[in-house]
Amino acid sequence: KAVACDISEGSVFKAEKNIRSYHYSDFIETRVGDGLSVIKKDECPDQIIIAGMGGMLTIDILNNDKEIISRAERIILQPQRNIDKVRRAVHNLDLKIIDEKMIFETGKYYNVIVCEKGRDFAYNEKDYIFGKILLERGDELLKSQIHFETLKIINILKSMEEKISKGKRDEAFIKRYEELKLKRELYIQGRNVLHKE
Repeated sequence: KAVACDISEGSVFKAEKNIRSYHYSDFIETRVGDGLSVIKKDECPDQIIIAGMGGMLTIDILNNDKEIISRAERIILQPQRNIDKVRRAVHNLDLKIIDEKMIFETGKYYNVIVCEKGRDFAYNEKDYIFGKILLERGDELLKSQIHFETLKIINILKSMEEKISKGKRDEAFIKRYEELKLKRELYIQGRNVLHKE
């Protein structure tokens, strides 16, 4: 039996309505709670899905509920942001990434990361940022996302360079400018890896 949970009572109420309307009440139980705290000590989930939230919140759930995570055979993650940090957190918990998929829906890119217990192959910086499996597969959606993000970064940098030429040089601005230049180089490297495939 599946357990669907959310910290918001309103979200759980909506889920219950959907479950009833599709006649899945015998298969899905709902619970209100924070993260995986709703999982009982005697329950051993074979799969855990953490989806539809920011990457930092996903990491908090992974770190706060390590004991429950260790009981699961498979963990499926769909973080909305900070995906590179989620990949690092997965490895810090001695989980390996066995598959990744990208989805493009309503003008947004989404990553789905599938993990199991075990040590992963060594990841470099590009692997954490773009996804080792997606890079090796030459994923077409990843190519599209890298192209889109690279153009966005280039445009932001051009605008910042104009401001710098007009005398804007405060420390936070220059720091952000340097960070974006590094990010642009990483995205160009990622694009080059994909186009070699």
